[in-house]
Amino acid sequence: MAILKPLNRRKFLAQSAALAAASTLPLPSFAQSPMGMREIPGTGEYLPLVGMGTPDIFISIPPEGIELPISVIQTMLDHGGKMVDTPAFYRPDTPAFGEIIKTMGVKDDLFLISKITVAGKEAGINHVERVLHDLDKDPLDLLLVHNMNDMDNNWPTVKDYKAQGKVRYTGISLTRQTDYTRLEDFMKAERPDFIMTGYSITQQGPGERVLPLAMDLGIAVIAVEPFKAIDDGAFFSMVAGIPVPEWAAEFDCTSWAQFSLKWILSNPAMTSVVTETRQPRHVIDNMHGGYGRMPDEATRKRMADFLLALA
Repeated sequence: MAILKPLNRRKFLAQSAALAAASTLPLPSFAQSPMGMREIPGTGEYLPLVGMGTPDIFISIPPEGIELPISVIQTMLDHGGKMVDTPAFYRPDTPAFGEIIKTMGVKDDLFLISKITVAGKEAGINHVERVLHDLDKDPLDLLLVHNMNDMDNNWPTVKDYKAQGKVRYTGISLTRQTDYTRLEDFMKAERPDFIMTGYSITQQGPGERVLPLAMDLGIAVIAVEPFKAIDDGAFFSMVAGIPVPEWAAEFDCTSWAQFSLKWILSNPAMTSVVTETRQPRHVIDNMHGGYGRMPDEATRKRMADFLLALA
């Protein structure tokens, strides 16, 4: 695959009048029903298919003011989302996200994810305590060990917080790998509630063995990096100036963002996918990826072949 110069979504939308128009329109007719949801295996609890990651406006208040991140979160809620992968790094400053959701008064409307990002037993515990204090949600919905860092110390900490009732679900994240053997072995041995991993048309590695294993073991899967191709966001460089194929209407897809998200979500092992954006209109576009029909297996192959042929 050729190395692509990343093109951010603002520039991409400027080159694609059709998508720019679509992203500002009301929900299409098929989306008058609720966003699709999937069960957290074996729990009876369901999550919307599309959630939010951590744009920079969740880490520090932008020059535009707190109104911008508030608008992004509210737009997600208004269009059926609820899951947020909150800022993971608490050094040296505390991210702004906790302040934002307290201002909004929406913490109980959100499914909040956080991660342990440090090494060392005491450091990991201190990190979790800062997270719990900042987010002020009791219990926290999901606590992960970020990129399987210092598992000897951090995984027991995660399990301890669940045993204490301070965390509802446990899990691990691991992205950008070529060998998933360590992840697979851990899943078999410990059976976490969730795994989070990079997965997309241009990052299909987990689809071969990790995702089928998650289905077999009853582990929920959250996809990240849905628009990654070599570099974050470079997916849009691949499709700049190219119209979404007409046959995408067969699975209610009107934009390239939805094209990627629907390919990811049509894998039956996938529980949800999170995206990052600082623009409310992009949130609407992304949320549409969780509505309407999903591609079948033959169509997923057609989608992948079409996109990868552009590289």
